[in-house]
Amino acid sequence: MINSFTKIINWLWNNAVIILIFLFFTTFPFNIRKVFLTPYSYLKGDFNEYMTFSLNWSDILILCLIIIYIIKWLLGQYENAETANFSLYNNKYLLSTVIRVYYALITLFSSRLKSMKFFSETFLLFLFLFWMSLSVFWASFWSIALYRLFIILLIVNFVVIIRNIVRNGDVKAEIIYFSLISGGIIQSLIGISQFILNRSLGFKILGESFLGPDLPGVAKIIVSGVKHIRAYGTFPHPNILAGFLVIQIIFLTTFLFRRFNNRRTFENHVPHETILPRIPSWLLFLVLFINTGCFLLTFSRSAFLSLALAGLVLLLIKLIHTRRIIWLIIAIIIFALLLHGSIYVSRNINIFLFSTQSIEERNQYLDVSRETISSHPVLGIGLGQFVFQETIAHPNWPGWQYQPVHNIYLLITSELGIIGLILFLTFLLTLLTNCFIKRITRNKPVLRLTDLYICFIIISFLFISFFDHYFWDIKPGMIIFAIPFILYAANHLDTEKNSQIAQ
Repeated sequence: MINSFTKIINWLWNNAVIILIFLFFTTFPFNIRKVFLTPYSYLKGDFNEYMTFSLNWSDILILCLIIIYIIKWLLGQYENAETANFSLYNNKYLLSTVIRVYYALITLFSSRLKSMKFFSETFLLFLFLFWMSLSVFWASFWSIALYRLFIILLIVNFVVIIRNIVRNGDVKAEIIYFSLISGGIIQSLIGISQFILNRSLGFKILGESFLGPDLPGVAKIIVSGVKHIRAYGTFPHPNILAGFLVIQIIFLTTFLFRRFNNRRTFENHVPHETILPRIPSWLLFLVLFINTGCFLLTFSRSAFLSLALAGLVLLLIKLIHTRRIIWLIIAIIIFALLLHGSIYVSRNINIFLFSTQSIEERNQYLDVSRETISSHPVLGIGLGQFVFQETIAHPNWPGWQYQPVHNIYLLITSELGIIGLILFLTFLLTLLTNCFIKRITRNKPVLRLTDLYICFIIISFLFISFFDHYFWDIKPGMIIFAIPFILYAANHLDTEKNSQIAQ
């Protein structure tokens, strides 16, 4: 009995990282949380999300992963992963913990400085995080600034730890992909059911919002004069669900395209059995169909346009790669027709999908952003301070109107100044350059969709950022924005590891 219990404990300990990563990517959309109120949590009787602290289910999973990773690292299990076992480590490791930490920190810091290039994305990310940390000092509501900084640093550390875990061989990239697909199908089925029933499903334990066509604050559309809720899943808003499904759709489409492409160039340079090899294609097609159906039911205009943009970029690159000028000309003509058609349709305000009503309602936030930037152009007002600034500049607004500007670039400039925006854009453009352009302009012009589809996701997110803010200040949205960076690191390191084994 004792031996069986010990074996179970050892198995759980040795597989704790895999279990936590699978749980995280499958269940982080569950909006389960404990809210901690601040003096500004209720503005004129209305609850304000952006002025409140919360501990989410995703936060707990990330903290557990970080703690277990640190403990394993201190016990030396990542130095000898093949013989890692909780019962094999005695007190000599625990007694030397302080020395190990001190030595490891010095080694890590010195090695990072030696390998860090001035214009590398790592160095630029460090500068951006450092600037965010400095902005806390000139933030008026400094507690919310510290909270936002903690969440961002938590997610960044989560990305770094997953990168190290994949590099050590403890977790394969396909586990992350499989858990993401599992989470995507769960959210899609919930979202489709919500739309069909025109109400919430009662999954309050999973963090599902209370939804109904006549409830205030619920995102709705008008179909034949009847109010109908949009698909939420367990996310706090349909737009965030749409952003999550953009990842699913782009990944599954490019993966299926690669699997069924029998061209010799792909067969030689892109292994078919590196990601999800055991899932049959018909099942992946079914998952893609369900995800796309739910994506359409979110009625997120920015996500629709971003996905169309990513598809056109993928098509153009593919056509350029094939060097067939006729297909390139056809693609340009189709793009011009679609652009002309979207402009024509957007002028008709009676068409709900392209209605300008919601855009006009956001003009007041644009005005606040312009006022803030003109008053604090260089330093900004501090991380997480936009809504607080609204309460000071416009104290007579109704409580529900205090929201961030629906444009991440203006929001970052308002909070972190022009310096923060430059660091943010430079980091992303450097990453895209290293991932995207360098892979196209190699000596052997081989199109590697295993890396490029991640760039398409990032490009889609950058387009969505012109029309929404959830990638910057809502936890599920921040995690979604970090996912392509996690996939890039996991896929790149996993591919390198497989290549070394093959050699």
